[in-house]
Amino acid sequence: MSFVLIDILPLKDGARFEQAVGYFETLKPVFERHGLRRVDQPLQPVKVLRGAVQADLVNLFETENPEVSLAGLRDDPDYQAQIELRDTVFDLDRASIVLTRRA
Repeated sequence: MSFVLIDILPLKDGARFEQAVGYFETLKPVFERHGLRRVDQPLQPVKVLRGAVQADLVNLFETENPEVSLAGLRDDPDYQAQIELRDTVFDLDRASIVLTRRA
């Protein structure tokens, strides 16, 4: 069974979409090392048609085991080294992350 993680991210004031994409490109090998494969390129939302979610960038990641993948990512020193950059680009207090399962 596979899962898709939908990562809906608002940017902080002054941050740019290109910075956000660069952050994820830098960490691509780290994500893949822990079984998180990007399903598509980073997506730039055009408009929220319904709901209160703010989205400046959306990522779709596939994994076979979300608990193992996310724990491994969280504890990875290469990921930890990028947290300061992450926190300057993304407004994580307003982010939404949805874990889905393929039926």
